Amino acid sequence: MRFGVFNIPYALGYSAGRRTARQVIDWDLQITRWADEYGLDEAFFAEHYTLGDEPSPAPDLMIAAASQLTSHITLGAAAHLLPYHNPIALAHRMMWLDHMTDGRYIAGVAPGAYPSDAQLFGTGKNNPKMLVEAIDTIEAIWTKPGPFTMTGEFYSVDMPAFDPDIAGPHLKPRQQNGIPLMITGMQPTSPSLTEAGRRGAIPMSQQVHESVLVQHWETYSKAATDAGRSPARADWRICRDYFVAETDDEAYDRVYNGALGKLWGEYNIPTFVNKLHIGDLISGGTIPPEDLSIEWMVDNFLIVGSPDTVIGKIEDLYSKLGGFGSLVTFTHEYCDEPETYRRSFELMGTKVRPALTHLTGE
Repeated sequence: MRFGVFNIPYALGYSAGRRTARQVIDWDLQITRWADEYGLDEAFFAEHYTLGDEPSPAPDLMIAAASQLTSHITLGAAAHLLPYHNPIALAHRMMWLDHMTDGRYIAGVAPGAYPSDAQLFGTGKNNPKMLVEAIDTIEAIWTKPGPFTMTGEFYSVDMPAFDPDIAGPHLKPRQQNGIPLMITGMQPTSPSLTEAGRRGAIPMSQQVHESVLVQHWETYSKAATDAGRSPARADWRICRDYFVAETDDEAYDRVYNGALGKLWGEYNIPTFVNKLHIGDLISGGTIPPEDLSIEWMVDNFLIVGSPDTVIGKIEDLYSKLGGFGSLVTFTHEYCDEPETYRRSFELMGTKVRPALTHLTGE
């Protein structure tokens, strides 16, 4: 069982004018340093352009910065939003990140979920098609020697042959088996997870109810099997927030009266229910979406408590899903009480993680 962090970042203080962009950046890097120090396995960075509550337009820069501050943790994007990039340029930045991290890099990709970002880039309804074509382009640049050409609906490549006068084209991935590709999904029969299964990419499920997660695995594994691949649950990343304290009471208090509870109660739940209309993905249909609350989340969704309680909740989720490989928490704005958050990661890395080595994802 692997454990990770996902720096969205949530930054309600930034959108309210109480924190600077630099403070948001520094906090995400601090969390990543703690995750590395306490033996967690993965740290991911998101990409958004128009969301003031989730400011992160450059996950590649965050990965580059984190690579210089950490030693062991795997670093990745979750995800590079491919419709908003030239895939030729991004493929080269990805390879450079692979070398910069000394092979500690996962290339997470996605089509982009927010209409305001699509409006900014003028991609219209083409994001899903652009994702597939961009992945084809990136994988060709990673693996195919020149010369070759590719002409698609959105992108074209004319890779020259190697020229000794310029010693290139020259760049290839650092990792011997290639850069791991990861594709994220949220809808029950996610087209993105279908594409991940077809390509043999790592699947990452966003924060949804376990009944939806079961559908995620069915969608991914069917696509993989239909493509002649053998899906492995050990590759599956599950996003689900966790918070650990010395006792259950302390953990619940720091969630209800801290940044995690504020974020879910005042931002995530209203966004999912009223703006994105996907409240059922969180509730699994067990309650009406309008009844979602932070209290329900703590009791039924979030993984909160003492080390023993958190261990039990993870084992229960693992059993309900039939196994998975990595549990990844979104990170939160505990910058006004950093010791509380640091201790949560310390307990996760030193108490919870060692107790779950029997969960192998198989």
